[in-house]
Amino acid sequence: MSKATKFLTLAGHKNPTAYWQSGHYELNLSFDLLRDKQWQRIMQTIWEQPALHGPFDERYTPGEPIPEQIPVQTPPPTAAMTQHGLLKVGEAIVGCDIQATRSLFECVSLLVPIAMFRDLTASPNLRQEHPELQTLDNLFYDIALHVYDAMPFKIAAIGYERECQLPSELRNDAQARHAFLVSGNFLAQEDVLASLEPDLSRYQQVRANLRWLAPTTLT
Repeated sequence: MSKATKFLTLAGHKNPTAYWQSGHYELNLSFDLLRDKQWQRIMQTIWEQPALHGPFDERYTPGEPIPEQIPVQTPPPTAAMTQHGLLKVGEAIVGCDIQATRSLFECVSLLVPIAMFRDLTASPNLRQEHPELQTLDNLFYDIALHVYDAMPFKIAAIGYERECQLPSELRNDAQARHAFLVSGNFLAQEDVLASLEPDLSRYQQVRANLRWLAPTTLT
């Protein structure tokens, strides 16, 4: 991973609710069908990351007291669940949510509102317009690899409103597949990539069966 050329700085909203009134910069981890103990391992691994603190009984807002910590939870079958935390991104300490979905698909998302940071506004080209987001990319990348070592995912997608990326949907939807591949900023297992495109030469191998593609400007 490369270094950011600028720094993400904490926003200074007068209204505390403004920190949460925006879209999210996301890390989305998509899995095959998981059992209860596997879910427990994933959620515990995420919350053990040094930059992440929680979960809390309510959302953390910069400038406000840190909420009370509660036990790590796992979603029950056919349900979704959200827990709240804080994340240290460079010198900024921001609020975040961990959303676990256990329904028609299995996915864990780390969600950071872009309104936590100064001068970030919603845009489909947010990542290209703000190279300082590399700092958050690096953090998400490290978290993803720690989770993969504990419980391998199929895809880990990083970006603004990136959502969970499902291999079956990408195989069957040419438009979604194109958007996914040209955006980069994801980790994927080799069998998933091989089902989407034949040439894997532009992907960096980071684990025995895992490849990385950095953010790209391809269209």
